[in-house]
Amino acid sequence: MSDFIQNRHITTLQLINQRPLMDIESEIETFSYDRKITLLLPSLYSEFQTEAMPRIVKNLSEIPYLQRIVLSLDRASGEEFRQVKEMFKGFPCDVKIIWQDSPEIGALYDYLEDQDFYIGYQGKGRGVWFAIGYILAKKDTKVIALHDCDIVNYDRALLARLVYPLVNPSLSFEFSKGYYNRVSRGELYGRVTRLYVTPLLQALKKIFGQLDFFEFLESFRYILSGEFAMLTDMASRVRIAPDWGLEITTLGEVYNLVTRARVCQVELMTNYEHKHQEIKKDQNPDSGLSRMVMDITRSLFRILSQDGLVFTPAVIRSLRVTYVNFARMNIEKYDALAKLNGLRFDRHGEITAVEQFAASMMTAADRFMDDPIGTPLLSAWNRIISAETDFGHRMVEIIDEENKEG
Repeated sequence: MSDFIQNRHITTLQLINQRPLMDIESEIETFSYDRKITLLLPSLYSEFQTEAMPRIVKNLSEIPYLQRIVLSLDRASGEEFRQVKEMFKGFPCDVKIIWQDSPEIGALYDYLEDQDFYIGYQGKGRGVWFAIGYILAKKDTKVIALHDCDIVNYDRALLARLVYPLVNPSLSFEFSKGYYNRVSRGELYGRVTRLYVTPLLQALKKIFGQLDFFEFLESFRYILSGEFAMLTDMASRVRIAPDWGLEITTLGEVYNLVTRARVCQVELMTNYEHKHQEIKKDQNPDSGLSRMVMDITRSLFRILSQDGLVFTPAVIRSLRVTYVNFARMNIEKYDALAKLNGLRFDRHGEITAVEQFAASMMTAADRFMDDPIGTPLLSAWNRIISAETDFGHRMVEIIDEENKEG
């Protein structure tokens, strides 16, 4: 059982009672008559070959309140696209699959690029962005929810808890972020959050002082969780990163667009398990967790630079030393937590991870100093639609046609 303390900038909705699923889903179903809900699923075709996806699909087929599921499918052949369509036959809600490798979808990206819109590169961030554009173009949704497709122990209660604060008309939230424990096979996971993002924010506060944005980010118990929901009015104004900076930049956009009183975080389940990436010695810095750390770092530095903070070589050197110091102090705390709960704890592995993350941070800092803009954010959809008024209609026409049977 979790606590109920409210001592941060945003509202925290803890899991303090095992409310019957039928009870909460019945309420959401009533609310959804006026506040239609679309679930956005970013997925690689390869995830349909894992143990997680069949469980997720089965759970989703039993949800009574969804208006639509929009699945952004990456790295799939035409035959694989047809196989995925077959898996969703007979669903109680409308299901649309955006085949990102489709020539027709590729032509839409080319058109946007020809109109001088940055379209990034194929991956989760761009897939999420494009799917949001399609959902907005349909004009029949109030709430967009998103979760990952590699959740091994998925339960549909996760989605119910995520969207509830946005669909209940007596509440006034515009953005909901999920959080959970990350314990798997008797070990603590969530290493990039635990060993990098959290101590990095502590180090930034030490160097730059108590800024409101730092306090905002630290209010979230799992900054890098892939589960969030937002109202469509807000979704139309959000710019999205096409890389691993997706979660950080999304929170940066939320910070700028929404008052704190309209932001909440929800404990979705007692424990969350998905695929883990190993930390390998001498790993290519542009792959795996090293790439994730670099994308997060550059995104965060860009957000802070836009707020007037200056990153000089001396500041970067101090930041590295301060980060490592806070990370090592946090390792002591995680060691105590693991011992009390009877979990395995690899102190050497944790310190090694911190050293690798610190090296990745310095590589990211060098690249940031060379190119402070870095990877641009994908444009907000309200800007695209204002410039290309017919583009949403074209998206809907192509995607709906590709999803027809036969």
